[in-house]
Amino acid sequence: MKVANSKNIHTLIPDVYEVMKSKNYDGDLSAIAMQAGREVEEAIKNAFEPYEQKAGLRMSGIGRCERAQWYAVKGYTPEEIDGNVYLTFLQGHVLEAVLVALIKLAGHEVKDQQKKHTVEGVNGSQDCTIDGELVDIKTASAWSWDNKFTPTGIADDGFGYVKQLSAYGKNDNREHGYFLALNKNKSTLKLCKQELEQDVDTFIVDLKDKMESDTPPMRLAKATTLTKQGEEKLCMTCSFCNFKNDCYGSLIARPIPSGKITNYFVDNTGASF
Repeated sequence: MKVANSKNIHTLIPDVYEVMKSKNYDGDLSAIAMQAGREVEEAIKNAFEPYEQKAGLRMSGIGRCERAQWYAVKGYTPEEIDGNVYLTFLQGHVLEAVLVALIKLAGHEVKDQQKKHTVEGVNGSQDCTIDGELVDIKTASAWSWDNKFTPTGIADDGFGYVKQLSAYGKNDNREHGYFLALNKNKSTLKLCKQELEQDVDTFIVDLKDKMESDTPPMRLAKATTLTKQGEEKLCMTCSFCNFKNDCYGSLIARPIPSGKITNYFVDNTGASF
């Protein structure tokens, strides 16, 4: 068995690669593998629970579009989620369980898994701490891994990851945390240090006030762009939103030739403004 030596959050990625290459691991392999298996089992069971739209705010969503959150809080019915999206969710849970096991086998300390937090009445559960540092594990497409996860944190944070992590760190008075991103296409890892927003509690108070209003919040900045043909095209965040039809009233869908992405355009004859 290999003995942990001077390992910390900064040696995490090379240590994981090395344990896979050398097969020289720390800890009880059977116990760690069994724990990962239990987490995968739980993820599969949860995937087959009936989907319920949560009406309240959650830390995992507070940084997302405020208007979309308002529709959810007010009980609007979201678009039906496709099976491939559910499969993506399940894949993320499974890969996270496996990665945590490998981190343990690489000799790093993993604690506080799914530790619960409450900030201004909004609840959430963190992923874990690794070597004493707050870490949120994200699985990412090759494009997201290259473009969204940077050495200094998240860029173009359409999913609200920074506010989510900031809320997890608030009660523990953390100034920074980390995103550990796994490239699903290449199985490569990236560790991104993220400065946390110390005023996230004030943000949550303001957000709760907006949720109580009878009027939805403003749309995202640059929610649409004007094409050369004079059409209003939705940004990618709005295109993937499950409340886009409630938000805009009437949309025209045009899949690109490959069929991988559908672009949406505002139908000005029946749109909501």
